Amino acid sequence: MTPFLLIVIAVLIVALVYLMVRHDVRERVIEYLNEERHLGKEKRKATLLRHIRSRGKITNDEAEALLGVSHSTATLYFDELEAEGKIEQKGEGRGTHYMPIKPLRGTEPTTHER
Repeated sequence: MTPFLLIVIAVLIVALVYLMVRHDVRERVIEYLNEERHLGKEKRKATLLRHIRSRGKITNDEAEALLGVSHSTATLYFDELEAEGKIEQKGEGRGTHYMPIKPLRGTEPTTHER
């Protein structure tokens, strides 16, 4: 083999290893960011739920201001909390507000859920 051919093969091997490592790092970064996004969302939902439980009710506008999120994001959080059986919607349109669902005796939320 000529020295030139050896250099070309070495460069190709280095390039291949670089691309494989880069792909792995990229996948790990994406996974980390998705986990952080999910944790942030869960923290905001927990904040919203604590506020509802302490105040008795909350509107979408109040949730937007409390969390610094858009109207649709606040609505999404309310929908998820409602599906989880933690809150209920009262009223419609501009009069809509959300209230905590009173837990049955013995089913109080854990410290983590508060």
